Amino acid sequence: MNINKIILSTAVLSAVGCSSGINKFSNQDLEQYQQQPEKYAESIVGTMNNRELIGQTLMMDFRSWGKDAYTDEDLPVTRVNEDISGIITDYHIGGVILFRQNLINSNQIVEFTDALQAASNNLPLLIATDQEGGYVTRLQNGTEMPGNMALAASGDANNAYTAGKIHGNELAALGINYNFGPVVDVNVNQNNPIIGVRSYSSNIDVINEMSTAYMDGIHKSGVISALKHFPGHGNVSVDSHYDLPEVSYSREEWEAIDLAPFKYAIEHGTDSIMSAHVTLPSVDDTMIKATLSDKEMLIPATFSKPILTGILRDQIGFDGLIVTDALDMGAIADNFDRNYAVHASLVAGADIALMPLQITNQEEIKQLDSLFASLEDKMKTDPEFHERMKEAATRVIKKKLEMGLVYQDSDKQLAIDTVGSEAHKLEEKQVADASITLIENENDVLPIDPSAVSNILVISDEGSRNALVSKYLNVVKQETGNHPMFISEIKTPLLEDNLNADELRKTISKSDLIIMSTYNLTGHAIDAQKVVDIANAEGKKLVMVSTRNPYDIAHVDNVKANIAIYGITGFDVTNNDRNSLEANISSGIRTLFLDPKTELPLNAPTGSLPVEIKGDNGDVLYPFGHSVSYK
Repeated sequence: MNINKIILSTAVLSAVGCSSGINKFSNQDLEQYQQQPEKYAESIVGTMNNRELIGQTLMMDFRSWGKDAYTDEDLPVTRVNEDISGIITDYHIGGVILFRQNLINSNQIVEFTDALQAASNNLPLLIATDQEGGYVTRLQNGTEMPGNMALAASGDANNAYTAGKIHGNELAALGINYNFGPVVDVNVNQNNPIIGVRSYSSNIDVINEMSTAYMDGIHKSGVISALKHFPGHGNVSVDSHYDLPEVSYSREEWEAIDLAPFKYAIEHGTDSIMSAHVTLPSVDDTMIKATLSDKEMLIPATFSKPILTGILRDQIGFDGLIVTDALDMGAIADNFDRNYAVHASLVAGADIALMPLQITNQEEIKQLDSLFASLEDKMKTDPEFHERMKEAATRVIKKKLEMGLVYQDSDKQLAIDTVGSEAHKLEEKQVADASITLIENENDVLPIDPSAVSNILVISDEGSRNALVSKYLNVVKQETGNHPMFISEIKTPLLEDNLNADELRKTISKSDLIIMSTYNLTGHAIDAQKVVDIANAEGKKLVMVSTRNPYDIAHVDNVKANIAIYGITGFDVTNNDRNSLEANISSGIRTLFLDPKTELPLNAPTGSLPVEIKGDNGDVLYPFGHSVSYK
């Protein structure tokens, strides 16, 4: 049961007209703060010392703590220990971000978020995660939904609303009040290594419609949504987890393409925007010297005052929260020391410095002392920076008051009943069914009568993907009368030249159907092409399933049948219990087959491409909106 109780320090309580200690506010009190959040936020900030101001602008992660005594492996944080509690309390931390290794099941998560809030002895925490849906999800037992590009492929903004509603319901039930999504990057570069299916589309109108519908859904549960990644991450060819990408648009191109979805979402009530670790020289071509790598480099957008303040605040008029992307990502952490990075991002206009440093044991806590000392020194010697910190803290606290953010003794049963519920999973399946896109179906290869294919060869570059395909082939077998079905698997890097052609020919010749699952092919995929060529020469049915980005068919010639499912396995740079997108692969495999009794498809494909697919020479092979239907 939720208890309306905000825990405030004596100074803060005095500023808002309350007595000191732990107070339970009435609904009328909460309503008063929500009606005038800026007034009360400014009053609170006026009583805070520099250390408290700094704390409110930091969002920490606690992914691991200590080592296993036997294996020396990092121990994942699944509960709040005394050290973590002490950090939150002593440093007045304003927010915490949770990752997949933190989020095991509903009971554990509720206890975890309750303990985090209990450690916050002044203002409640912003507790965040990345539950984008599809490729990037964090709840191990939650309802993922098929992902943004799948939502756009369905052609129905109601599905985006449903995704936001489900994510909001589940996060709120667990005590998580801040979601880093949706992604509104315009994915015009099909070689983009990090966005791809995380984007809705290459079409701005589609992104606008889908992103605002998602926001409407998640706001129903009072969860903050953060659009990402400003000023745009859709036209890059480098992953900012590892290096610093450059967005090469002219100023006019950038405003017409990347800026447009952010402007639209701001007009439609977005709460928060996340900055990107990219460079945008058409807006800010300042060169700076990296403090760690000693490189002369273009200034990252996360450090750029002309971008975060000049464009986002002054030109567009956004007054919500600006949060940086994680400051421990390679684009920043490999080039800049942590104290510089936090200071530079806050000076530029960020209100929250996300993941400023990693603390995984008691010894590393002293890194926070160094960060605080550095920032406090700058606040004392630079009045402009001191005012900037007050502005950032005011905006953070204002959002907490606007939300009526409360310290919650969460309802475990509500969380258990809500997260990953049967009703949510059914909606997830319906959305996945609607998203499957038939890109190619020469000579009506599809749908296939399962009673006519007793030997099926499954090929991909990863054993886990083969296992998922085989799992849902067996589901189809059970659904359609348990006809004999023998499944064999080959795992091979499809981009390379590893498969022996003679051995492959022998295997394919014994198969009735080959299902080749591809995952972000590039260049000329040698073994993938070898599989297709031999299958065609042997007169065998082959279906290529594009399991992540839909562009794979551009890298293999003469594919007779191809579907896009927009996701199969998820992304986590730690690969910690990486999620499997069961709804996507289930709907995709069912789309390949018909029911022998009714002779109707198990799932007729109705999705259409939300992007265009180009060949290596830039020619459009399949235009935006392309789809094929079963006859």
